[in-house]
Amino acid sequence: MPFSSPRKQDSLDARTTKPEPPVILTFSEPDPDRPAKEAALRAMSDADLLALYTETRAAASEASKARDMERLYPLVRGMKTIQRIAGARGFIIKARRLQEAPT
Repeated sequence: MPFSSPRKQDSLDARTTKPEPPVILTFSEPDPDRPAKEAALRAMSDADLLALYTETRAAASEASKARDMERLYPLVRGMKTIQRIAGARGFIIKARRLQEAPT
């Protein structure tokens, strides 16, 4: 998958592996990989697309809080692309604040 993910694809014993970081979507400006990334997004299910949006939105929120604009802008471009592709399917992902999980 052509998304930003430091995930390893090896078959280490589950007891020795660390939890995998979430997959997030970023686009540089310009991004030579954009066509491949968008094709992969179009092939995703609505549930997977929403999960990718949620993880990307959380990363963007962290970047915003840290005032890290260089990290934030590619994430926002990723979020907007996910929203556009979902919208073309009739599946609307509204931009909203992330809610904390109840404890």
